[in-house]
Amino acid sequence: MSDMRQRIRRVVPPGLRPYLGALRRRIIYNPARVYLQRRRLLKSPALDAGQAALLGRVSTKIHYRDGMYAGHGENYFRAGLSAIACVEEALRHSEPARIRHILDLPSGFGRELRFFALRFPCATTTACDIQSEAVAFCAREFGAVPTVSRPRLSEVTFDRKFDLIWCGSLVTHLDDAGILDLLKLFSKHLSTDGIFIFTFHGDYVHAKMAAGGETYELAAESIPALVESYERTGYAYQDYPRGLGYFEFHPEKSRYGISLTSPDWLRSRAEIVGGLREVYFKERGWAEHQDVLAFAKSD
Repeated sequence: MSDMRQRIRRVVPPGLRPYLGALRRRIIYNPARVYLQRRRLLKSPALDAGQAALLGRVSTKIHYRDGMYAGHGENYFRAGLSAIACVEEALRHSEPARIRHILDLPSGFGRELRFFALRFPCATTTACDIQSEAVAFCAREFGAVPTVSRPRLSEVTFDRKFDLIWCGSLVTHLDDAGILDLLKLFSKHLSTDGIFIFTFHGDYVHAKMAAGGETYELAAESIPALVESYERTGYAYQDYPRGLGYFEFHPEKSRYGISLTSPDWLRSRAEIVGGLREVYFKERGWAEHQDVLAFAKSD
């Protein structure tokens, strides 16, 4: 969080923060600005022909409450392209017969989902998020099937099984029990030859925290214990400080924080769930930041 935002948080009453935040995002967001940001990215030599073609067609309509945008359109679109790259690579290792049903959880306001809708035009895509406004936006703008999530993932259910499940940066905010519930949910709703892919904070994020360069919006004094726990067990979790961001105004949804999870620790959780086989792993595979794991049903 920037020094300016920290100073604002100290002087603005908590009850006014969501309204000021919405106003700030409305000011930052501008359709012409988003269009120009995408145009600049299209000129990047780092994009291959397939990425450029997909980016050139993707919707530039971004909801003013989409916190993943924050005025940085090129980063926003790169995250979507990176998700597609992860999916493409994981699919080459699993080879499902056909992608008919896709789940994006958490979908947010469609940062990745808008790319899935283009890449798999014949598939039905389900948008699932704890924010009902985000789910409604994905349904309206991208034709997604809307499903509002619940604070307890053990209470979430769907009326179908999915051939492809994408879960970008949710494990990163869950504790041990939440991660296990998430893996059980995905296993339950995965088709016979389907694949689920999720991202997480591994060694790279641990190193950034250990070096003292990043707190990921946690209290600075909690970082040493987090780092030590990860180094000792491969797992660490810390709740966000009270009064942080979206969950400040939704107390029933405030059991979120930052987790560090090694690949081996997550593999041990998959073993508890049972009936799963690993098909893909890549360190810093998503946006050169979060690690990526993918599982399919056991043969």
